[in-house]
Amino acid sequence: MLVAGEAAFLFVASRMVFDHVLRATWGRAPVRRLVVGILRAPGNLLHEAGHALGYYIGGYRVTRLVPFFVDPEGRGYCRAGRPWAPWAVPWVATGLAAVMPLVTGAIALWALSGLLGVPPEQEMLAMTADWRRLVDVLLGLDYNSWRTWAFLYLVLSIGAELAPSDIDLKASLPALAAAACIVVAVIVAVAEVQALAQFRRPVDLYAGWALSWASSILDFGIMALALVGIPAMILAWPLRKRG
Repeated sequence: MLVAGEAAFLFVASRMVFDHVLRATWGRAPVRRLVVGILRAPGNLLHEAGHALGYYIGGYRVTRLVPFFVDPEGRGYCRAGRPWAPWAVPWVATGLAAVMPLVTGAIALWALSGLLGVPPEQEMLAMTADWRRLVDVLLGLDYNSWRTWAFLYLVLSIGAELAPSDIDLKASLPALAAAACIVVAVIVAVAEVQALAQFRRPVDLYAGWALSWASSILDFGIMALALVGIPAMILAWPLRKRG
């Protein structure tokens, strides 16, 4: 439940940043469109690559991957082709592809922090519920370093684009429901069926590790996005009001 709640919170936070920073500051002026396009580019590319990864894991080849800047509708899209694996099931692959940008985006934020060394200690953001620390972290960053600015730029870009679209979200519901049912069924079977008793310890061990890892990654993504998204929304407000 904790992991599902964190994923939902990260989805909402990403959608807020996209709506109140990127979409809100998009205008007719070429300069504004260029700036928003530059901000969107890395995140949108990773978003579409996440869709492609989901299709591939689901057993399908990818025939087209189009980022927003060459899509006439300005959205970007990824299209699956023929199956390559025997486990390919259309609705499962579609659901997996729909939610994969959230997963790849959260992992990318965590990896970028470690790669760039911003903040100097990842624990400053990860696994903490004290939102007041965000101000301390923000004030404690080294703004004379290009690494800091690269991190802030990429967090804003990736964070704003990691939420699945409304279409993606609807497509993912059947697969998510099926996955939840399977997980619950496996846990109940291992816990209640005596013949499966030998698997209880490994299931508890690996499931606990997986949930802990996923929770820490999602929690870091939430805090990193809040670190950049809140100031960005405040700065974007005057531009939004001008239209």
